[in-house]
Amino acid sequence: MTHSHNDFYAPGSDMLLLSSDDVKFCVHRCILAAASPFFEHMFALPQPPDDPTNEERRPVIPVSEPSSTVHTLLRFVYPVPHPTTSSLDELSNILGVAVKYDFLGVISSLRKQLITPAYLRDDPVRVFAIASRYEFEHEAQVASRHTLSVNILDCPLSDDFRFITAHSYHRLLVLHKKRSKDAQALLKIPEDVKCLQCSGPYYGAFVPPKWWKEFERMARVDLEIRPTTDVIFSMPFFARAAEASGCARCASSILDSHEFLSDLKRQIDELPATI
Repeated sequence: MTHSHNDFYAPGSDMLLLSSDDVKFCVHRCILAAASPFFEHMFALPQPPDDPTNEERRPVIPVSEPSSTVHTLLRFVYPVPHPTTSSLDELSNILGVAVKYDFLGVISSLRKQLITPAYLRDDPVRVFAIASRYEFEHEAQVASRHTLSVNILDCPLSDDFRFITAHSYHRLLVLHKKRSKDAQALLKIPEDVKCLQCSGPYYGAFVPPKWWKEFERMARVDLEIRPTTDVIFSMPFFARAAEASGCARCASSILDSHEFLSDLKRQIDELPATI
């Protein structure tokens, strides 16, 4: 049984979209044509005569998408408040349909939603995959920066990865590998950073504080996985280094070294962070 969806009904509607689950949407050719070159070209072809006053005589265009998808798509197309996608699954689905039918304005709106803070925080690798799939270079660059905070080799693979090129994924891997290498190369301590108890000149050679040895060891491990300063310059990370040093005064030495550590963090943060 076929049902009608009245959200977009207006006296001037002159055609119907029929979803895959047999729901009719009363729509306007002029609006679809203005929003989509795909429909503009379709309507430029010779059309059979129709009677706009009789719904059953209006042209019917069947589409392969379910009514829930068509409804959301039309809310982006029509001059009504645009919906906010609730998940990357929904966004990826609607975006695929918008690309299929060439709804340029819908694509533009979804590109903005793709790089909202929540999506970038919760699944930056998938955001990167979606952006790369549709060749959204700006969005892919934004997402690539946020992937630095996660272990990209330990992330679940979504279906979106099936549609990106090896080149796109390789760019992301190269970013992580090069930034990790460059960040680790910056892990050098000046001779004026000391601990009153465990460091100092030994036979004319500089011996760094024990906390630095522990910090450097742990930082290299973390930067290998996540080439960012988010973790290694946190207070819990410094506390672990001080505790692992076994030196009672290393915690004070870390606090006294705040200028050196701030400068080191700045140097790492200034490394190239996008593809």
